[in-house]
Amino acid sequence: MTKKVIFSMLLLMARYFFYNPLIISSTNIKDPEPINFKPGQIFKLKDIPELKSSQNMVVYIILTPEDRNNISPTIPKWKVLKSDNTALIHDLLHCEFKYNNADISTIQSKIFIYSNNTLVFESEISLDKNDLGLQNRLTGCATPVDNNRLLTIISQFDRYKLPVLILK
Repeated sequence: MTKKVIFSMLLLMARYFFYNPLIISSTNIKDPEPINFKPGQIFKLKDIPELKSSQNMVVYIILTPEDRNNISPTIPKWKVLKSDNTALIHDLLHCEFKYNNADISTIQSKIFIYSNNTLVFESEISLDKNDLGLQNRLTGCATPVDNNRLLTIISQFDRYKLPVLILK
């Protein structure tokens, strides 16, 4: 009887982590080259020096529970979204953003971009129906020029299907 209970508990835990992966983060991104954006300036993610070479790229988006409740209905409501689709990542890197010279301190979800298994870009990301954008020390607060294009790209991301995600 005890073996059945233990087995059932382990099975339930495994099932839980397949739907809510455990995230182990030891990310250490080098200090990026400074970019001097002017308020209102339009830029693309590919304009950031670390994102110029886009070889073997993988993008992870980690959504907090609060953000999953408020995201656009077109985006899958999983804890971790992933894309290694070259065309999709190309589209993401070519999305236009507008530098706002502001600061939003309530963003908790994150986007991580890896190239050749090396973290090259990390940012907070807001996918709220009414408030899309990026926030980090490199780009500051930036909003997409075309909200629908960004939503269309991210809505094509896949669910991360393993029970543990190690970000390093």
